[in-house]
Amino acid sequence: MPAKILLLLALASLAGCATVSTSESNHQTNSAATQSAQLAQQKAKLAEQHLAAIAGQRATAERQFCPNWQQALLHARNNAIGCAQMPINAQSACWQAVAQWANEESQYFHALRPLFTHSPYAEPAGHAAHFFDLAQSWAMTCEDGSTACTQASGHQQMDQEKKQVNQFCVQ
Repeated sequence: MPAKILLLLALASLAGCATVSTSESNHQTNSAATQSAQLAQQKAKLAEQHLAAIAGQRATAERQFCPNWQQALLHARNNAIGCAQMPINAQSACWQAVAQWANEESQYFHALRPLFTHSPYAEPAGHAAHFFDLAQSWAMTCEDGSTACTQASGHQQMDQEKKQVNQFCVQ
């Protein structure tokens, strides 16, 4: 009999351990699930805030797009006229500066394109960026002198890109 009692006591103590162990396991699982749900809620909230910030940036960039384009276009025109009117020995440095400036404008308009994804501004931003890509290339050609400048190709494509953006901005 004592062996049976010992066996029953051992089984009872093991059953108690199993219950405690299962209870702790359930508590840990519930805790992990709660933490996971909280983390998911935090990520969702951050995503919503990020989307709201992007929407705000997009709205601001859309309002500024045409005025920025028109200002950059005027600046490009004034730069070209200014370089062409400079003494011959100063023109190369002037055209280098214009090429650098056109590169910066190109980067600006290229950066807008992803912000304008699924927006009517995406295509005009691409045209504006391409215009300034071409303007940079043209200015670099002009560094070689006025003959190279007037014979440079790309004027027709630049005019086409400019026309596309201007038509959008006039609407």
